[in-house]
Amino acid sequence: PLFYFWMGIVYGILILIWIHTLRKGIVSPSSNISRAPQQVRQIHHMMALLLILKSLSFLSESARYHYIRIYGHTEMWTTVYYTFTALKGTLLFTVILLIGSGWSFVKPFLLPRERKVMFVVLLIQVLNNIVIIFVLNEKEGDRLFDDWKTLLHFLDIVCCCAVLVPIVWQVNTLEQIVEKGSNQSSVIDSEDIVEAALESSDVSIRVTAKKLKLFRSFYVCVMFYLYYTRICVYLVASTLDFRHSWLQEVVSEFGTLIFYIYTGFKFRPMDENPYLSLKEM
Repeated sequence: PLFYFWMGIVYGILILIWIHTLRKGIVSPSSNISRAPQQVRQIHHMMALLLILKSLSFLSESARYHYIRIYGHTEMWTTVYYTFTALKGTLLFTVILLIGSGWSFVKPFLLPRERKVMFVVLLIQVLNNIVIIFVLNEKEGDRLFDDWKTLLHFLDIVCCCAVLVPIVWQVNTLEQIVEKGSNQSSVIDSEDIVEAALESSDVSIRVTAKKLKLFRSFYVCVMFYLYYTRICVYLVASTLDFRHSWLQEVVSEFGTLIFYIYTGFKFRPMDENPYLSLKEM
């Protein structure tokens, strides 16, 4: 319980830092004059809500284990915990998908193909939450429990693959824009094209090249996060005995915390952020 409690506190601190960052994006600290509304996007508020749900899920999980240790069971806190966890999981994949597609940063809308991916992700998350209900009704070790857990893992992997698709689309689109604007052949190494675009005299090409580098780094980060939490953690858990099974949660949440901090840092509402340089284009 203490681990979940302190993780809830850590995310609570991140919430305060993020809210402070958003307020700085709205009001200039030097003149107290409101900045352009584009500085703080809708996605930033969704990221704040994600942090709140993450913190509440940890705190409710801590309370659940506390009451289990004292009374042996707790139905209310179990319901509260899985409710926050379901909402957090759905919102996490939604935020990753929206950031990857450039929504609210680059464009105020989603393309039809991106809306289809969004629908698939939300549908998978609904199915995922339904499977969780069946898992809760089965006893650990039973055949049905193992079957439902396998289905749960499969749906999670499918959802992870789905959120990567818009990022790949956006990277390919930006690469084509940079190549066209730089008048470079696609035969040349893409890294050389990007470096040349960053030194271009055309401001719009430089901004696009910066966004391309940001999207590439975000794609690598998401890939690392999904590989770490879905594969590496599973391999670590398979080597642990019952007394050290809690290490699985520590390893998983450590990687998740790093991913949240990295994403928040890269996409915070700052003037230096390539996303917020659209006025130059």
